[in-house]
Amino acid sequence: MRPALTTVQVFALLAVALSTLVFAASFAVDTTSARPEPVAFDNTVQRGVTAADEQIARNRSISIPRAQVFYSQYRYVVGYVGIGQAVTALTEPGHEQQFGYPLAVYVSDYSDRPVRCGDDGSLRTATPPDWVEANQAHYVVDGSARVPSGPAVVPFADRDDAAAFTETCGGQIIDWETLKTYSFDLKQAAAVREQVGPRRSGADATVQAARQHRNRPVSVEVGTDAPTVQAAVDAAPPNTTVVVPAGTYNEQVMIDKPLSLSGPGATLDGGGNGTVVTVTADRVGVTGFEITGIGNTTVGDPTQSNDSAWDATVTTAYGNSDAAVTGRNASGLYVANITVETPASGVVLRRTPGAVVENVTVNGTADWQDGFMGVIGMHRPIVVQDSVFNGGRDGVYLHRADGTAVRNNAFRDNRFGVHLMYTSRSLVADNVARGQEYAGVVVMTNPVANAIVGNDVRHSGSGIMLAGSRSYIAHNVVVDTTQAMSTNADRSLYEHNVLYGNDIGVRASTVVPSNIVTDNDFIANDRHAISGPGPLRVYTHDGRGNYWSGAYDLTGGTGPVLAQSYSPTDSVDRRLHQTDAAVVLRAAPSVRGLRALRGTTPGFRRGSIVDRAPLADPANPETVRRLRNETSMEGAA
Repeated sequence: MRPALTTVQVFALLAVALSTLVFAASFAVDTTSARPEPVAFDNTVQRGVTAADEQIARNRSISIPRAQVFYSQYRYVVGYVGIGQAVTALTEPGHEQQFGYPLAVYVSDYSDRPVRCGDDGSLRTATPPDWVEANQAHYVVDGSARVPSGPAVVPFADRDDAAAFTETCGGQIIDWETLKTYSFDLKQAAAVREQVGPRRSGADATVQAARQHRNRPVSVEVGTDAPTVQAAVDAAPPNTTVVVPAGTYNEQVMIDKPLSLSGPGATLDGGGNGTVVTVTADRVGVTGFEITGIGNTTVGDPTQSNDSAWDATVTTAYGNSDAAVTGRNASGLYVANITVETPASGVVLRRTPGAVVENVTVNGTADWQDGFMGVIGMHRPIVVQDSVFNGGRDGVYLHRADGTAVRNNAFRDNRFGVHLMYTSRSLVADNVARGQEYAGVVVMTNPVANAIVGNDVRHSGSGIMLAGSRSYIAHNVVVDTTQAMSTNADRSLYEHNVLYGNDIGVRASTVVPSNIVTDNDFIANDRHAISGPGPLRVYTHDGRGNYWSGAYDLTGGTGPVLAQSYSPTDSVDRRLHQTDAAVVLRAAPSVRGLRALRGTTPGFRRGSIVDRAPLADPANPETVRRLRNETSMEGAA
């Protein structure tokens, strides 16, 4: 039963609503002003490049053509890294309705500059390009010029300069109107949804291939054929199995040939000095051990690295932490059925394509600041599944590990459960996280096309925190967190998530709102949603919105959606699930006028969310019913 507001509180709410009306109207945009001039690109709201691609371009002196757009109903200048990104944004349905029409569009101008495509096709120029109006430029397409994300569209103010460029780099010259008819495959979020199944199947195939390295013909048994584990490994022929009987073995092991090392009931104790098992060969299996006595070095010394890559510091520092098992430049590594007690990392994998970690338990430090990562995956895709990570910094940390699958794991009392850095096109699915200090799943550094599906995060600082673009976030459950989910990722699809009993359900953080948010259930959150600066966020797609507990009071509809729109950021609507008086206040004439203005005045769209077709019933009824039953049982207990 929601408490009733006092008369004083009702009038206070009405005063807030009216003051917001006056404040918002003052931000209306003057669309009759003179044509704006280009600004420094660093002063734009930038979209369209992953942090990894940006670092690669900077490190290799690659020039990426850019665009900047001034919109009639948007207070910021939007900068697009890549001409294809700008074209896709400007031509997508509904874009002009949300941002207004483009007052001016400028693109990089490579005229009068020594521009070339190098031996590898990378676009380079000795001096930065200037700006030219998009409809005055000539564009070279389908040539050999490339940027880190793929083929480059290269603009020139002077057609003769464009023609000279095609003589060395190939391609054809087209104008702006023709360019806008081009289709740039940017792997939209809906396409990522279709990739969830194939990604699961790809992970299954990777696991099946790696499992072939767990059982080979036995060649050497420790204690019978060799005195130590290392002696047995040295003596064993390639593609055979070394059996380690039950017992404790105080040693560190190096495997430099394709072998299976099997030790059900055996303990490897490294003596507290460094990594216990190091693998440098392809097709190795390490199974069945308890591993203890791992060193406590969590960060290696980057000054000892000869790696000149832009990420050498991170690779060397994180990739050299002490661990139970470390794989380096070893494909197909299989690590399974081991238990680890570690003050540092559990499994470290550097450039190990096709590596699989499954049925592993990593017990880290009680205070995450004292420990490190359960699994570190770097530079190649891996699979981590059916494992348990207790304590330590991050359960699974990925760095430039595009295409990785992290699924069906349990995370307890870490800093982050799953932490993606510079990692795109990955699958994070069906994991359970409890008691994470900061977040169950966090995605940083603007990657693309990640799928975050079916995860269950509870009793954590935050639930699922995302950056990047063109990702798919669906069928997740987040309960009892400070903030269940953020929409920092842009051009992404959020659907069929259940956000239950959190302080904040969702934080709309992107300055350029471009996400689809539909068929989610917001239930019993203190605040269903909050929004940062930016134009109106519309959480409705194809006539369907989301279910907001409390919005069912907006009666009058007879179908699956309610008759009236709902705004979780509105000073009145956001209290509908907390007090009956908010329902009465919502019908006040002044508040109705406020809502009408919200839909017509561009300046008033700043920092608001509206669902134009809120659902009459939960979109995920079975999940909601289960959570309500669990909550009732906890209350009874």
